[in-house]
Amino acid sequence: MEEPSSPPQNLKTYQITASSISYTKSISTTISSTFLFKPCTTPPIYILRDVSLIANPSQILAIVGPSGAGKSTLLDILAARTSPTNGTLLLNSSPLIPSLFRKFSAYVPQHDACLPLLTVSETFAFAACLLNPKTPDVSSIVASLLSELRLTHLAHTRLGHGLSGGERRRISIGLSLLNDPAVLLLDEPTSGLDSSSAFNVMQTLRSTAESHHRTVVLSIHQPSFKILSTIDRILLLSKGTVVHHGTLSSLEAFLLSKGFTVPPQLNALEYTMEILNQLSKSKPIGPQSLPSLPNDSTTSLADSDKRQIKYKSSRVHEIVTLYNRFWKIIYRTKQLLLTNTLQALGVGLVLGTIYINIGFDKKGIEKRLGLFAFTLTFLLSSTTETLPIFISERPVLLRETSSGVYRISSYLIANTLVFMPYLLAIAVVYSVSVYFLVGLCCTWQAFAYFVMVIWVIVLMANSFVLFLSSLAPNFIAGTSLLTILLGCFFLFSGYFISTDSLPKYWLFMHYMSMYKYALDALLINEYSCLVSKCLIWYEENKTCMVTGSDVLQRRGLNERQRWTNFYIMIGFFVFYRVLWLMVLIRRVSRSKK
Repeated sequence: MEEPSSPPQNLKTYQITASSISYTKSISTTISSTFLFKPCTTPPIYILRDVSLIANPSQILAIVGPSGAGKSTLLDILAARTSPTNGTLLLNSSPLIPSLFRKFSAYVPQHDACLPLLTVSETFAFAACLLNPKTPDVSSIVASLLSELRLTHLAHTRLGHGLSGGERRRISIGLSLLNDPAVLLLDEPTSGLDSSSAFNVMQTLRSTAESHHRTVVLSIHQPSFKILSTIDRILLLSKGTVVHHGTLSSLEAFLLSKGFTVPPQLNALEYTMEILNQLSKSKPIGPQSLPSLPNDSTTSLADSDKRQIKYKSSRVHEIVTLYNRFWKIIYRTKQLLLTNTLQALGVGLVLGTIYINIGFDKKGIEKRLGLFAFTLTFLLSSTTETLPIFISERPVLLRETSSGVYRISSYLIANTLVFMPYLLAIAVVYSVSVYFLVGLCCTWQAFAYFVMVIWVIVLMANSFVLFLSSLAPNFIAGTSLLTILLGCFFLFSGYFISTDSLPKYWLFMHYMSMYKYALDALLINEYSCLVSKCLIWYEENKTCMVTGSDVLQRRGLNERQRWTNFYIMIGFFVFYRVLWLMVLIRRVSRSKK
């Protein structure tokens, strides 16, 4: 490869130097059941041992080696995602500061994470809007990027279908380029691609390295001859140690010095991979012996750089942009919209016709309790449809927030603002279809309160599902966990067993149950209208045995608790969202270590 042209004086470029990097994994096996046995600790396993390298601007450094050589581990260390056991990382001869390095670098993982319901241009547009908030014409940025990635013909294609593996990989690379990173790190960008797609991806990386003077470091299993033509330097690893670090021509010289001649039908790297086990351990080319760039072509970590550790968009701009993206996704999730609406309408009409003109006698009291209990079961379990949406969005959220695209709290606020009106519409559809058919308390105040309670119930359930989506590894585990916890909440709600009959050691579950407060709120709303109305007579129209007030008293309720239960449900809604926020912050912080 020809030497790259010198970058402009005002362009920031970065040279990465790794010196004597080692990474070990300790395995401790404890065989202990009595004092006779002592912990047995095996020696640490070296994943990387004494690895040194230099990655220069405007060049592509490829970390090459067989499976298990330590390529991904080394790339994670260079991306400041993992800390080495020993060794130093330098950025333009200054110690690499992980929190700062992530602001002007981009890491592209091996597995593509995307929002399948957005088109290619929309995906780039939303990311560009967040990363370049002061740019008036986002469409020009998107058009330029699509042209650079050779994806213009796919601008209006949704990511969920119609894209090849190579096109998806180029989209992932494009998202990282929107931040205009000075350093680009990629984990096996050609993995799983055919030769043509892999070469297109590498041509894109070659172009962006030269045109923007970026430092590009990538891991690759075994590049073909065409792909090698796009790579400047290689770092060949075997069992965690460096076999060779330099150009392809210097690899040929290295092989000759070891007494090996490259066959004419193979290139030097292919031949080296075949005889890797036969090569004796040699001293790799270290950072000190490699040519470095002139001082005027690189930028040191000045104090002004260290202050640039803030988000590019304001919180309001992040919320508005994410809100628009959420609405577009929800609107295009036709099955979710249709399913929830038909469920609310269908179940409401069925319950309304079953409990029609419910009456005010003893059976009416039992039917009201049954109606409210089933309403809670239906509403709290019907929100499970959003679980796969939340779980599928989680990798995208973790990638974007760990890269500093936006704040996690902005995502949470935008998510809440989208689901509040959507779930309000579901609550109204259900309430209208069931309330008047059954013949519940016939005042507009009671109906309005009923709608608000139903709304808060589905919001509370939505928060609970959102929280579980942050914990569950996949949809199956999340569904199982959700079913178990909702079953426990219903069991301890007070519908099956009263608080007085509950063992004291299970009493805390009664107060942690979301069902309890929702059921109490619905009962108080209904029987507050029937406080003085006689529901059960001793003799026909002579002696009143039970009034609406008596029903409430028997359940330990009174009218003054109407808003207390409502506020507690709002508290659950906020509580589970805060728990989700804490879990995601923890996940993001762990991904940065």
